[in-house]
Amino acid sequence: MRQALIIDGMEVPYTIETENICAVLGFSYIYTQITYEDAVRIIYLGLKNTRGYTSDDFLAAVLKGRVYASKRKRHYPLPIARLRIVARIRHINRKFVTGI
Repeated sequence: MRQALIIDGMEVPYTIETENICAVLGFSYIYTQITYEDAVRIIYLGLKNTRGYTSDDFLAAVLKGRVYASKRKRHYPLPIARLRIVARIRHINRKFVTGI
């Protein structure tokens, strides 16, 4: 599986980075339950190329289905990408608690 989305017919890879998660959810221990919109904003920050979308426009395009993950190209579906973000949040929280 690959971390990429189809935006305007072009495949655009993204990364799930700690800095992006902290920029959206905060720079301390993360207590909040991540919403779908939070996950989309984190993915937006990790895009290699935004194709001219702003954060709000990108969220609207995802909700309308203009930006999507392709099963044929073996992309992670957005709910699975959200689970990967949650796993990264657990890692961030562990590092915060242990002080590493």
